[in-house]
Amino acid sequence: MCRIQQYGASCRRTSSLLLAVGLAFVVPRSWVLNSGWYCDVSTFVGVGLIFFLQGLSLPTDELRRGYRPKRLHGFILSWNFLFFPLLTGLVLSQCGPYFGTELQLGFGLLAILPTTVASATAFSALAGGHTGNALFASLYSNALAVWLVPALAVSYLSLEAGTSIAVGPIFGQLGLLILLPLISGQSVRRVAPLEAAWLASRTQWLSPAIIALMVHLAFAGSIASGLLETLAFPVLLAVLVVCSALLWIVSGLVWWSSVFLRCTQAQRITCFFCASQKSLATGLPLALSILAAVGTSLDPAVILIPLLCYHPLQLLWAAWISQRWQNG
Repeated sequence: MCRIQQYGASCRRTSSLLLAVGLAFVVPRSWVLNSGWYCDVSTFVGVGLIFFLQGLSLPTDELRRGYRPKRLHGFILSWNFLFFPLLTGLVLSQCGPYFGTELQLGFGLLAILPTTVASATAFSALAGGHTGNALFASLYSNALAVWLVPALAVSYLSLEAGTSIAVGPIFGQLGLLILLPLISGQSVRRVAPLEAAWLASRTQWLSPAIIALMVHLAFAGSIASGLLETLAFPVLLAVLVVCSALLWIVSGLVWWSSVFLRCTQAQRITCFFCASQKSLATGLPLALSILAAVGTSLDPAVILIPLLCYHPLQLLWAAWISQRWQNG
């Protein structure tokens, strides 16, 4: 029953994101343009609260059951942060000129994001995978991403701008916005585990709600300024096609290459979901925080489009394949 609830929660999160984007097209433009301070404050507070809740809910004691075999986690991390970016770069080298700078950056950001936590664990459990391995791999991937994604993103933005960007102030701001809330939440969990578990269980709805709000504000602001209108429908369709192709190619290569790990079938299933999925819950706050810290003029709504296309596709694909494995 818990696994079904987790799957239902993933579907509800996807529906809330679609609703948030849809509402962005009907929000009065004057309200959005006159509420820039509100959008900035909401994003800043929302990102900090999301990472505080993540720290509050991290089951660090449970990770001891899933850290072996180590080669499995090395395999998943390699796909999360090395092979997926290389494959994305190869695909963009063929069709990249068709996309603008923002969309190319969006695909680059998608490629270096960590795996999902709830979805990868839930679908691994549904399909008969190793739940402990899935939990450890997904949490470790997300913890590493807090350091790795900003470093890679700032390096890429520096190359695109043709100038050097001071890394120290950016990491100081990101530390205040991301690491401090994350460590604070984990500290509260260690000091008062029962109270932290109670609070985390009562606020599971809050992070998806904040993410939906940030998506809405990003798209509403972009629409109000007219930037999003420059994207033609064929370009958006091409983004969807490329995201679908990336998902299917990565999934196939992950499943094929996992045989060389000499793991059990359950552990291969865990590799399949953890290595091919990308986290919206971690990725979107990281993306908005990095763009705000760098101070770039790029449109955040356009940059988020590849991630917002990939996210529902991976849920639909995971739901279908997990049912096939469960029944067969």
